[in-house]
Amino acid sequence: MFTMPLGEISSEVIGTVFRFVGQVLIDVVAEVIVKGPGYLICRLFSKNVDPDGMRVAVVGILFWITLATAAWAAWGEISAAADMDRCLDAGGTYDDQLRQCRFK
Repeated sequence: MFTMPLGEISSEVIGTVFRFVGQVLIDVVAEVIVKGPGYLICRLFSKNVDPDGMRVAVVGILFWITLATAAWAAWGEISAAADMDRCLDAGGTYDDQLRQCRFK
């Protein structure tokens, strides 16, 4: 008679559950987050779009790269404007070229 220790059984069950959850998360990321925007953008330019095609995936990835780059640039500008505002509120002068606050 073959018996498995309880520890081995539980580790196999837990490993299987984590693999399943990981696979579901990967599918959600690939299908919804990447291919969703890619499909919508491709659909603007063509009525005949394969939702599982490589073009949709590439356009979706480029969409997120563009969005992240725009958010990073906007954050830099907003941060600089906030620094300038804090400097002027404190009674200083702000040097745009050096991006520094100076007090006299």
